[in-house]
Amino acid sequence: MNETSPKRIGLLAGSGDIPVYFARQARDKGIKLVSIAFSDDIDARLAPYAEKNYSIPIGRAGKIYQTLKDENVADLIILGKVEKDLIFKLQLFDFQALKFLARLKNKEDKTVMTGIIQTLENDGFKVLDQRECMREIFPGEGLLTRNRPSPAEMEDIGFGIPLARKMADLEIGQTLVVKNKTVIAVEAIEGTDRALERGCTLARDRAVAIKVSRTEQDFRYDCPGVGPETVRTLVRGRASVLALEAGRIMLIDQAETVRLADAAGLSIICV
Repeated sequence: MNETSPKRIGLLAGSGDIPVYFARQARDKGIKLVSIAFSDDIDARLAPYAEKNYSIPIGRAGKIYQTLKDENVADLIILGKVEKDLIFKLQLFDFQALKFLARLKNKEDKTVMTGIIQTLENDGFKVLDQRECMREIFPGEGLLTRNRPSPAEMEDIGFGIPLARKMADLEIGQTLVVKNKTVIAVEAIEGTDRALERGCTLARDRAVAIKVSRTEQDFRYDCPGVGPETVRTLVRGRASVLALEAGRIMLIDQAETVRLADAAGLSIICV
């Protein structure tokens, strides 16, 4: 956020730390927030930082839309995690949401989110770019920890990055676990942490975890991210390296994330 940022923003918030980080930064910069949280838990965490706050499940599209209109919000940012398996729980959706889903050619993340953004912008809202709003949490190329990957681990990174990008572009997942130039696990609907747990279990130790974005990543939604909990998962699984796509992956709470990695001997590198 900078001097050209809007002075009042609507925040559509899934789970995780990123919506809270943004809300805190916005408050400190004098930006007023109207938050619509998709759960009571995230609503409670956002309440101290928002001018107005609401808890509305993501499936209640009609109520969310009407609330944004009633609050006269023009600029929106979409942050936080929404579980992928929600799409299979149609009983959670209102009539307006079901009509929207019925129009989609498929139910892939990109299709659903692009459709939501297009619908919002057709109705006069502007959906903000997450990277432009929070550039400081997208680290550039370089080593972030004291611990440096070994030459063999760098070869694993070089092997895994192109494969991870292909998986991301195919809308399968954005996380890959490799060891000895062998793919151990690919993220799918289970999410990053469970994919890492599975990969580390299969690798037994010294796994290399890779996180990338789509080639044509739309930074208005679902920016891939990691943070302290990612490192804790890797440490429990005795992994050795976390490799991130430079400038395109959110690193949440970088100081704590790096501290945990250094203490455990885990390398974090942006490539």
